[in-house]
Amino acid sequence: MESHHYLNGILNNIDDIFVPHDFHSSRRSLDDEDVAQILDRCFDVIQDSRKVWSGSNASALSQRKPLSGMSSMQLVITSYLSRFLKPSVYEKIKRRQTRLDHNLFDVIWPALRKTSKKRLLEEDINCGVIAPDFDIYVVFQEFMVPLIKDMQCMAVNSDFKPHPRIAYFPIEDGERLNTARFLFDDETNLVIRCTIECSRNLDNYELPLNLTVGQIEQVERCIMSKLFNEEFVKIAQEPEPGNYYTLTEVLEENSDVYQILEEYGLLIPFLDTRDVIQAAECNVFHGHLWPYGRGVYISASNRLALWLNCQEHLRVIATSTLKDPNDMGSVYTRIGRTVTYLEQRLHFKESFLLGYLQARPSYLGTGLKVTTILTLPNLMKEMDNLRHLCAVRGLHLTTSNSNNKIQVCLINMRSMGAMEYEIFQDYCTAVTNILTLEKDMSLSNSKHIALMLLKIFRRKKTTGIET
Repeated sequence: MESHHYLNGILNNIDDIFVPHDFHSSRRSLDDEDVAQILDRCFDVIQDSRKVWSGSNASALSQRKPLSGMSSMQLVITSYLSRFLKPSVYEKIKRRQTRLDHNLFDVIWPALRKTSKKRLLEEDINCGVIAPDFDIYVVFQEFMVPLIKDMQCMAVNSDFKPHPRIAYFPIEDGERLNTARFLFDDETNLVIRCTIECSRNLDNYELPLNLTVGQIEQVERCIMSKLFNEEFVKIAQEPEPGNYYTLTEVLEENSDVYQILEEYGLLIPFLDTRDVIQAAECNVFHGHLWPYGRGVYISASNRLALWLNCQEHLRVIATSTLKDPNDMGSVYTRIGRTVTYLEQRLHFKESFLLGYLQARPSYLGTGLKVTTILTLPNLMKEMDNLRHLCAVRGLHLTTSNSNNKIQVCLINMRSMGAMEYEIFQDYCTAVTNILTLEKDMSLSNSKHIALMLLKIFRRKKTTGIET
């Protein structure tokens, strides 16, 4: 099958001036001078940002600081890209195009746009780049390969290793590992919610951005046919089948479905198409058919959602409940059972070295992103230190404001080169370490306050005796 040979053996050698395999290229250079000029201006902005923003010696992901404005966040992203889009690299790849005529501007433009903060957070995770088609990983490999390695916590001079086969529940010593009972030790109620997303793309189709009306309908029907049956209900551990809603229903004004998805943490970021600028950006992100051919399947318990044709063909999201927000094990099990079931019935686009191919580069490999939303009142007093603590543990940190209360989202950076259960275990260990540090600081502060009170009471008592 073609997908198993896609990008095989060529991503570790990026010294060629021309595209290594012409199958991925349009076989002609970019000839639109207006686009070329825009691309040159974008490159200048990226290079200028490097001069403004310091900290280029270490990974920029670990250097990011808490910034108040969106322009500042964009400065961080563009300065990060400048480490990989160097002048020599840019000159080599700036005129290349993929088979579908996507050029370098189509890859880096999200880093230079202005839009909602919610959307920008997702672009921060993906470092401001997207894959408009699968061929960009080959055609622009001089830029994409070192970028992907850094995003995945790999040394830039190291080689990719063959991506292992899917393994959510591996067997060791003749017994299947049990992850269903893992809970974060959270006596002080720091954890607000646990969420896991896994994305996939069907093997014989391009990304949703490039599909025709007939093709996007085929993808929708193909996936939906695997969901509405008793076997899937049993696999998802649901009492009854869920419901499917078109994206038009989700996005309509005062939509009950939208509110349910938001309440249960199953919502994905959307651009506001009522805004002229965001509507134009939405068209570039998703294609002119948006929102046609898209939708979401929501399980009966509202703990599982499967989004169809929203950047990826399939985005599976599972969350913990309000009753047990720290129950990461059940979330992982639900995702694992669902994705394994679909893996056995559908063929997904794979690469020998990059794993499951994605429109979002940070999801390459397993397609797995694990997120814990929590509060860290003591560690957040020194945000630079907290970001460093997270970065060295392979965690990407973002912040959000909910009811005037700052929340922290911890997301795994690595998703390639390891089996799903290894990524899950490493992530849980890292988050547990952060929670332990927060509790230790809280305990230290409590002891400090107790000592202060004790001194005050002693002083009052001594004063009373003297009088």
